[in-house]
Amino acid sequence: MAFVEGKIEEERLFGGVVFPKTLFPSNAGEDLAIAVAKERNRLSKVLKEHGAILFRGFDVGSAEDFSRVVEAFGWDEMGYVGATTRVKMANRVFSANEIPLDQSINFHHEMALTKEYPSKIFFYCFEPAPLGGETSIVPSNVIVEKMEEQMLKFMEKVSDIGLIFHITRPKEKIQGSVDNSWKCLLKTDDVVEAEKRVREKLSCTSVKFNNDGTAKFTYGPVNPVREFGGKKAWFLPILGYSENKKGVDISFGDGSDISREAIDAYKGILEENCVDLKWKKGDVLLVDNLTIQHARRAGRPPRAIYVSICK
Repeated sequence: MAFVEGKIEEERLFGGVVFPKTLFPSNAGEDLAIAVAKERNRLSKVLKEHGAILFRGFDVGSAEDFSRVVEAFGWDEMGYVGATTRVKMANRVFSANEIPLDQSINFHHEMALTKEYPSKIFFYCFEPAPLGGETSIVPSNVIVEKMEEQMLKFMEKVSDIGLIFHITRPKEKIQGSVDNSWKCLLKTDDVVEAEKRVREKLSCTSVKFNNDGTAKFTYGPVNPVREFGGKKAWFLPILGYSENKKGVDISFGDGSDISREAIDAYKGILEENCVDLKWKKGDVLLVDNLTIQHARRAGRPPRAIYVSICK
């Protein structure tokens, strides 16, 4: 067997199941890509049970090495749709994002607002941050369970009338900020073509291109909770993607406001149940994007985390 089960300090137990599952090499110099190819059926079962697998201690020294690991699983590649510019580092391997490292990224499922979203995400640590910069993961079903325990009336209202997400994006990147423009998101500055791409790629119910150049994307009313493989997942988070929440407005399906109490409960549940993974060089983290939310803690540069997403 190519893998030895291990433990990390940060791991948690949910219903007696360890999260994430950590696997080390059984022999020094074990090639992770070769090991995966031999045991990928078993690894798929492990991922389904645990939601996330951390491969640690393998000699994955480059983006090309990471690419071989991704290929070894045999899953189809998926193209990224989003407002973050990602740089291609190797076949199927890209830089994670361009948000400055001194800012955190809130918990989310990758590409949750698109019509087609990835089922799995690979993260690879080429260079860990000297301080902070952890990738955080949390089971989405735990969020749902805890919210139902703490905010039952809120959850009943969400189930009954859903939520509406309004996201306003500028046409061009605002100087000194991350590119959150609709031009970057849709890879065009032509309104007619942009509307076409919205219909093709995004799950929004409407989009309005305003005279000031901004565009308002409306999603819903929609239930943010979905079910995958018998597990509930809080798939559409009620926090903005980053600390800068400008342009994001979320309300109930009837237009009424979400209470501060519900927002605080949601944030508290995330923080109380997440795992902040402290990266080591060469780590590979495989996450089930349908059942696990991920986030990024603020940190100090340099930091290089690469990603690959699969259908």
